Amino acid sequence: MKSYKLQIMKYSCYCLCLLFCSLSTLSFGQELDATVRVQAPNLGTSDKSAIALMEKSITEFLNTQKFTTDNFTAKERIKCNFQITIRQDGGNNNFVSDILVQGVRPVFNSSYETTLINLLNKEIPMRYDPFRPIENSKENYFDNLSSVLTYYAYAIIMMDYESFSLEGGETYCQLLQNMLNLMPATAKSIDKSWAGEKGKNNTRYDLIENILNPRMKPYRRWIYEYHRLGMDLLEKDVVQARRNILAALEAILTADKSYPNTYLIQVFCSTKASEIVEIFKKGTLDEKNKAFEIMISLDPSNASVYNAIKL
Repeated sequence: MKSYKLQIMKYSCYCLCLLFCSLSTLSFGQELDATVRVQAPNLGTSDKSAIALMEKSITEFLNTQKFTTDNFTAKERIKCNFQITIRQDGGNNNFVSDILVQGVRPVFNSSYETTLINLLNKEIPMRYDPFRPIENSKENYFDNLSSVLTYYAYAIIMMDYESFSLEGGETYCQLLQNMLNLMPATAKSIDKSWAGEKGKNNTRYDLIENILNPRMKPYRRWIYEYHRLGMDLLEKDVVQARRNILAALEAILTADKSYPNTYLIQVFCSTKASEIVEIFKKGTLDEKNKAFEIMISLDPSNASVYNAIKL
């Protein structure tokens, strides 16, 4: 009983410290506006109350942490969603989880928000300790949950910056690369997504390797041209905007031919497929045909989805 009371006191002190830090940093303008959901449909022997605490801790970490030196107004904060589904319960709050990560950005002169990143990372081993804070792990490894959340926070920020200026997220590309380089061998052995799993190309390692690979330069041009010269122009000049978006898709195709079957192309298709269909439904016959051919070349298994472009 004495030990349990001591743990509660420690947790209370941690909450007070977290509150103080949150209040003291509000004026600096945090980058993320995150919505977090943690679900555990098959929870076994772990404490069920830990799930609600985990959701609260992750929400506070993402929304109160200062990830960059730039200041964001409330309206500029990057909206994002983190959905964590606990698939296996090893007891003592040790879990294997899937995490769905989504980030969006507003389109100029519009109420529409375009998705920047939409990916699902499966089978992540993590332990949640309600008496320890989640830490920004850009330079130090504390635990896998902290590192995974830090990684995806910076990945969202990177994509946002890339969408506003050509290769504007380079600082955060390098930061993520450095995170991978500093990851201890023990962490890589626990969670192979840090090192790249043999026979797979859809890991956290692959995401950064792909985006920094010189063969994927056209992909980074796509991020900027699609969003800044395309989506942001739709309300003002829809005809020119569609032309620019089509040119950006051609850059994606160039990247795919130079470096086939990358994880980045998978992420692109899962993020943008439905949006591209809606954009080119209203295009000219020539635009419809070109967009259709590009998308089925990039994503042949979902050709039926892109048929809607030509209807």
